[in-house]
Amino acid sequence: MVSVVSMVSARIPPERAPEVIARFSVAVRAGMPERRHTSLLRREDDEWRIVTFWRSREDLDAYLASVDEPFAKQLLREAGGTPEVKVFEVMLDSSAKFWP
Repeated sequence: MVSVVSMVSARIPPERAPEVIARFSVAVRAGMPERRHTSLLRREDDEWRIVTFWRSREDLDAYLASVDEPFAKQLLREAGGTPEVKVFEVMLDSSAKFWP
């Protein structure tokens, strides 16, 4: 099984930052069994990004099939952004048990 990373990004008005942080915190505390890790990032130009490591592409696909709109995309859209989604295969990361 190959892990994948989803990256959802959008520019968010600065006054919406507390809302984004609060909603992300609540979601993470609620649990994410199909995900390995997720982070909320912000650049100085008010671009926000949610980076999520999924256990497998199958887990990501199952999650997408189970919701009307993925949480990360919905969160950034409802905060005034126009989300852009990218998905990458994880080729190697620091938790790998071996290195080529």
